[in-house]
Amino acid sequence: MRNIVLYGEHELSIDDKNRMLVPSDIRKQLDPGLDGTAFFLVPGTDGRPWLYPDLYYKELFGQRRARLTPDEDTLAYDRMMLGMASRMEWDKQGRVLFPEKFMKRSGLVREVTLVGNRDHLEIWSRSAWDEEKQKMEARRSEIILRGQQELPPLTQT
Repeated sequence: MRNIVLYGEHELSIDDKNRMLVPSDIRKQLDPGLDGTAFFLVPGTDGRPWLYPDLYYKELFGQRRARLTPDEDTLAYDRMMLGMASRMEWDKQGRVLFPEKFMKRSGLVREVTLVGNRDHLEIWSRSAWDEEKQKMEARRSEIILRGQQELPPLTQT
């Protein structure tokens, strides 16, 4: 599986036609042959919309073995992550078009911040992202210590 690392924060706007420009530096990080030329828009675990590169998302689900009779949790997960997903190709200008049903369901405002988070992008209202950054700044030391505990030890060469 390809190791994708999406990063940064990008202040953007969703226009009146529900289009958002995907910044060129993000598009340049993606290889059309390996990642595709689209995103899957899915509900994130925190309720925010997440964007996964097309082929990467398909590969993630391809690794999960389907069962003839899935349990209730698996069925609900698949419904959420596949049934509520939308595939969005970017146009020649690098814009993606959000489905109308997504705009109604998400409650997103026009001014957003696109945040890279490892293998996906998160869409935040700009004010919510600013609040989240302040919370993270207040907990900076704790977050860094906990994050370092999760990392594998560095190997010496």
